[in-house]
Amino acid sequence: MAKLRPRARIIRTIGDQLISGPEAAVIELVKNAYDADSPYVSIEITPRNPPSSLGEIVVIDEGHGMTPEVVANRWFEPATDDKLKRSESPKGRKMLGAKGIGRFAASRLGSKTTLTAVSFDAEERLVETSVVVNWEDFLADTYLDLIEIPVETRNIPGDSGISTGVVLKISDLRDEWTKKRVESLIRELRRVASPSQEKLSSFEIRLNLSGFTKSSSGFDGVEILAELNNDAISPQHENEDPTVIRPFRVAEHADYQLVGMFTEEGRFEGTFKISRGDSVEQSIDVAAPPLNSDEESCGAIFVELNVYDREADAVADLFRRMGLNFEEIGIRAARRILNDSSGIAMFREGFRIRPYGDPENDWLELERQRVQNPSRKLGLSQVSGRVTIDSENRSKLIERSSREGLEHNGAFARLKRILQGVLLHVEERRIAFREKAGLSRRVVADLDATKELAALPAINKAIEKTPEAHRAPLRRAAEKDSAALSASLEEIDAFQKILQSRAALGLVVAQVIHEGRRILNPMTNAARHLNEDSNILLSTDAAGILAREQLPRQLLVILDGVKQMSRLIKRLDPLGGKKRGAPRSFNLKEPIEAAILLFGDAISSGNIKIKTEEIPSLSAFGFPEDLQAAVMNIFENAIHWLDTVEQQDKYIAISADQSDDNVHIYIANNGPPIEDNYATRLFQVGFSLRSEGTGLGLAIAREACRASKGDLRFMADTADTTFIIDFPQKQPKGKND
Repeated sequence: MAKLRPRARIIRTIGDQLISGPEAAVIELVKNAYDADSPYVSIEITPRNPPSSLGEIVVIDEGHGMTPEVVANRWFEPATDDKLKRSESPKGRKMLGAKGIGRFAASRLGSKTTLTAVSFDAEERLVETSVVVNWEDFLADTYLDLIEIPVETRNIPGDSGISTGVVLKISDLRDEWTKKRVESLIRELRRVASPSQEKLSSFEIRLNLSGFTKSSSGFDGVEILAELNNDAISPQHENEDPTVIRPFRVAEHADYQLVGMFTEEGRFEGTFKISRGDSVEQSIDVAAPPLNSDEESCGAIFVELNVYDREADAVADLFRRMGLNFEEIGIRAARRILNDSSGIAMFREGFRIRPYGDPENDWLELERQRVQNPSRKLGLSQVSGRVTIDSENRSKLIERSSREGLEHNGAFARLKRILQGVLLHVEERRIAFREKAGLSRRVVADLDATKELAALPAINKAIEKTPEAHRAPLRRAAEKDSAALSASLEEIDAFQKILQSRAALGLVVAQVIHEGRRILNPMTNAARHLNEDSNILLSTDAAGILAREQLPRQLLVILDGVKQMSRLIKRLDPLGGKKRGAPRSFNLKEPIEAAILLFGDAISSGNIKIKTEEIPSLSAFGFPEDLQAAVMNIFENAIHWLDTVEQQDKYIAISADQSDDNVHIYIANNGPPIEDNYATRLFQVGFSLRSEGTGLGLAIAREACRASKGDLRFMADTADTTFIIDFPQKQPKGKND
């Protein structure tokens, strides 16, 4: 029977692949100290300075240490699952180093490791265990099981004053600790621990960089640490240990803050606070979207997201709210502080999972979405915060063995999607506040107000105040300019109508392709059979007889397909964007039924019932394509939101009635209700709570109605989500459009 027998160099090969860089290796050793129940971890780095020094990293903790048995049977057992099985330390800390790769971190940092561990044995006696490992031995061609590493032990007197713990001395460093790398390590360590985690208040990270001097390294390590570990928001006091790493704390004073929990099912419940406003906490409740086929539950998630406006006035207000002298700090330094603290970090048991939270790590793809709408969408530099996930067993969010993020499995896909969904609510509430406070300009897509201005009312009033002798030429000049403006606006309006029809056509492209394939597939098969049988149709043998028997059926299939394609094209014809004729009277049923047929596949696959009350034989006046475009946009929205909820008896209900001058079409669905906060913004260009939404659908629908002198409204006081389309019954008096 064959057995795997690896060469010794596999240890170095795997170690170099698992640990991406020296910063990641140091953080792995920090986690090991935390798992050992140590109150602190001390890291001292002495850089390489050949030939006098090859560099050294010393990592010290005062945890429970390791017995000789643990060193021999666990520390020298790569990928051990001991911590995974125990899950908690003796003092109740959740284990972080559950991958069993701590010794690879030591090998990644330097060629030689000296481990000295002090711990109590089974008889409560202090025992010191020492091991020296030369990792270069693992580059040899020797088999791994032939390399022997001596383990030395000695008893320590109880009154020696020596405490339990581990000292790791890693020498002959593999990397040059440049200024850039040291700065990166400081920032990484500041991000390791969340400032809001009380359970970490008893664990300190200490970093000693006194070995870096200007004469030996070109920079002063103590000065670099003081500069990057200290900022205007949380200045260091004289009595504080300057080596203690301090987390970023700017998030406590964000312009906007979201705090809440996702349930295991994906429902979000939390609060949203606007510090630039009245700081009153508003509740946010977002229903859990159904699991996609490629997703699985990611467990319960705690979220704290902080959003900042980045214009100069906003940054100044932010720092003043923190009680700081912004004039002394300056806008450049203030923005640098915000940049350093930006990024959405992910934490498990109080420790950050790299690289989530790095300022350049856009794991939620904010910048990709912002490109589409930069004035409304949040950029990565505007957001900071933390997402706290549960254990791997509960959340199925699995850390990669390389410690470089999570595996991209179904739980990770779910986590991204529900977070992106709640961010849409943050963006819309932020924009609503900014528009109301006059900080952002509200986008208006209605040309009516502009057409009124084209009449130049203010100029005409001013003309009437001029001397009589000058009024006539001024009036003629104003009338000429007004006519030119009106003509240009009419051209823009006509072009806008074409774009609206194109947008409406775009809504149904997927449905049309599916419908077309359904029609064409049997036609194609029938045509192929006819082609294959063409040479034997007149034959007198059995094959010819069978071909002639099948001929009528094949021709009927083709004829039926032609009829179906003709009906499909007819339904699409109003949306083709051709030149519009004059408005006319038409029956409401025609465009409504055409819209239902075009969305038939999506309605069927979503298990949605169409409830069509008997629409009276009502006539409307205008352009049928405008009504069809409006109905299609409302349908498309309703189908999307009904698809986000798991419930029985999903439906879209359509009814109609009439008043003196108008007909009214009611389109309702029993999907998620629209919050009061959003009701006034539904028809604004750019407003959308859909992850890939453009914010154009309802705005286009309303403009389509208004193009036929109608309107589109939202009914806020109904149990179902209900929109009303108003259309004229007949041509308005005095109008000839």
